[in-house]
Amino acid sequence: MQRYLTKLSLDYGALVVGYTKIRQVEPVMVIGFPFSNKWILNHPFYITKRFGEEVWNSWKLLRNIAHVLRSEGYLVDIKTPLSVFGDFRPLAVSAGLGNWGKNGLVVNPQYGSRLLFASIFTNAPLESTVNQFVSDDINHSCDNCRLCIKACPAKAFEGNRFHKTRCFPKAIRGCSECVQVCQGQNKTPMAAR
Repeated sequence: MQRYLTKLSLDYGALVVGYTKIRQVEPVMVIGFPFSNKWILNHPFYITKRFGEEVWNSWKLLRNIAHVLRSEGYLVDIKTPLSVFGDFRPLAVSAGLGNWGKNGLVVNPQYGSRLLFASIFTNAPLESTVNQFVSDDINHSCDNCRLCIKACPAKAFEGNRFHKTRCFPKAIRGCSECVQVCQGQNKTPMAAR
């Protein structure tokens, strides 16, 4: 069933899929959807439209997965990228979808920081996929990269520390410089979607 859920997710436009457990007992399916570097607040109608499309696509996928799991008799709780759940980043790292980057986001080897995450909490017997994509190479490349540090207009990175209070005012106005330059292990940035 887990293989089927992964294939279904990828067929519906997810870029990455991983599995983990919270409290080492309850299975969670973590799904990464594309985040485009063209979604900037300088174009509010465009960002709203594109973000809305991705959220709608993620909702359709999550609803289909929930249907499959419920038809097998399992409990399901869906959390979309817009859910007031909390922070999906620790779940994504735990599911092996990336490591913590210097920019405070999850850095995936293939997609850098350009992922939006959603999750499905269930009691289905799903196995964790820790280290599915993560390797020592991504930690090494992030440690030596510094592109996000150089690109930050708020100078939020100082003295090996990330200052959220410097980042937040720029971020709410649409700054995504650290996301745009993050390349993961790729030599060139991912093309805008």
